Amino acid sequence: MAQRRFTIIDVKATRRATAFHKTQVAFYVRILEELLRELELSAPTATQLDTSGEIWRIPDDGTAEGDAWQVERFALAPYLRLVDEFCNDVLPKIAAKRIGPSVDQTFFHLYFKCEQCEYLGHCFKSIGSELPPDLRDVSAVPGLTHEGKRALLRLKVDSVAALANASGLAGAPGIGWSLSRRAPLLSARAKSLASGMVIRTEEEHSFLMPPRADAVLLVSVDHDPVDDRIAAIGYRRIQDGIVRTERIEVPSGGSLIDEAAAMIRVLSALIEDLSEIDASNAALPSGSPAGVYAHIFFYEPAEATNLQQAIGRHLDNVTIREGLLHLVRLFPPEEVVPEPEFRGVHHLPATAIRSVLEQLYALPVIVAYDLRQTSQALALVGAEAPYRPSEAFARPFSSLLSIDVIRPIREGSETAIPTSAIVADVSARLDALQGVIRWLFDQNALATADGRPMLRLAKKPFRFQASFDPLNAADLDVLLACELLENRAGLLDALVGLAQPSARRRDAGRSLAGLTLAKQWKYGRSQILLFNVPETSRESDLGPGDFDLILTDDSPDLRLDPTLWPLVECRIRPAGTGYEDRRDQVQIEVSSNVFRGALFQELMRRTSKGGWYIDRSFRDANTQKAAAFLANLAAGQAA
Repeated sequence: MAQRRFTIIDVKATRRATAFHKTQVAFYVRILEELLRELELSAPTATQLDTSGEIWRIPDDGTAEGDAWQVERFALAPYLRLVDEFCNDVLPKIAAKRIGPSVDQTFFHLYFKCEQCEYLGHCFKSIGSELPPDLRDVSAVPGLTHEGKRALLRLKVDSVAALANASGLAGAPGIGWSLSRRAPLLSARAKSLASGMVIRTEEEHSFLMPPRADAVLLVSVDHDPVDDRIAAIGYRRIQDGIVRTERIEVPSGGSLIDEAAAMIRVLSALIEDLSEIDASNAALPSGSPAGVYAHIFFYEPAEATNLQQAIGRHLDNVTIREGLLHLVRLFPPEEVVPEPEFRGVHHLPATAIRSVLEQLYALPVIVAYDLRQTSQALALVGAEAPYRPSEAFARPFSSLLSIDVIRPIREGSETAIPTSAIVADVSARLDALQGVIRWLFDQNALATADGRPMLRLAKKPFRFQASFDPLNAADLDVLLACELLENRAGLLDALVGLAQPSARRRDAGRSLAGLTLAKQWKYGRSQILLFNVPETSRESDLGPGDFDLILTDDSPDLRLDPTLWPLVECRIRPAGTGYEDRRDQVQIEVSSNVFRGALFQELMRRTSKGGWYIDRSFRDANTQKAAAFLANLAAGQAA
């Protein structure tokens, strides 16, 4: 009897096969296996299932409207384990829940992906603003995860009011590490929802945004998840309160050519404006206070990610390759740049405003900090031009273009919204983003007057870095550009972590906080400092293998300035024999050059009992070596 072999295939209108898609295929495999077993009992057949599954998707170089497809094979084994675990462990618990006219034991949680669910209207009733806080389901609180809500329900915290009043939640037994770490922030958001007021969080400052920008450069990016292409891209430059430049493009189709054309038209305007500002600042005397400070702003972090991925799809396009090098010229790493005036972090170029708001403010918004909700909430306390979308563009938890708007345009449907309406919507979102940014600058000015500045990203008047010549872009230049982008991403990630309050850093295991210096002694060419560690800091992930540690008094001006990190760097010494399990003390080794430095000696004089902190900073040993290697390759090519 000839043996038949089955391969399970799922056809997806997407350009990227996700883990969810592959898990669906694994579920189909289990169903087919059961069906085949039943058939074997009545009529034995010789069958075999392929150990790999397939997703047939939109080709990388095709469109959703075409007839071509691309086969993506994958091993089924890991996804079959996921399905088995769900069926064996989770599904029986779901089936055991009681549901009826007067009882409903099922679990539900509303989050941003619920937008596409046909039952959203039903579930939305549980979080509606017309409900009092004690009847409003805790799902309304932005940032709460499924597992976080499960943990809260076990503690009988099921409403906005209950979470707002849940003092000591972070220390509750069985709450879980992730929820305990975010408990103060979620509680603050619940209080904001309950009161309808804008509330400052425990975050004292943000390293994601500068305190000043004379030229505010706004970028908006909408993404089509089916074609995996940009659906709309917009740019606006505001200077002296005046819109100097605005360009918005809606690609006419889902092809790479259409996407590249829209990106080039919009990003060229950005580069032209930056070049103009660079030339103006270059004409001023060095250190002149009249220089123009420029900074790029998105609203959603996803917009920056989608733009980055779009650039990656077009590195074979000469114009876009040159744009990548222009991007690197915004923020050169000090390890590579010979000019001292370009060193430091003042060239970090872009801010996602949503991340700043989530750090610094608890807002009376539900489920998500989307631009519509946040701009309207801030309008009540002085922000200008809130985003009020027309019915066609309104979404519950996001302000980016919905798939229901994008797909009819791509498919040439008669019901497609006119391109002019999309341009107007993008412009309205840029208006709202501009208003939120101005409000944040105003709030920072008030906080600075009180001696507590919120926005800590240090900037200088904008200048392009001159080491790269985009007009002579080559493959090695692009490799170096990617290396530098990765370096800056690592540095920014470290700074964002260091900007968090000490309790947050400590609870995340990234800091030894509240240390007390017990004694010190000389050890060869180094100094050893012995610290007593409070009980709350004894679960840190820091150890002798870390080479990027700094010892400070938690001053933000010190821990958030990478130029000062070499002056306070330290190492944790391995525990001696018999002391391996001791957590109440830690020995720190500091080089004699660091210890004798004026800054460190000032720390020794002024830091009081319980005032020492050890944090992980950022050190990249590879960028300088990679840059040197690529430079040698380039020199060899030239020869």
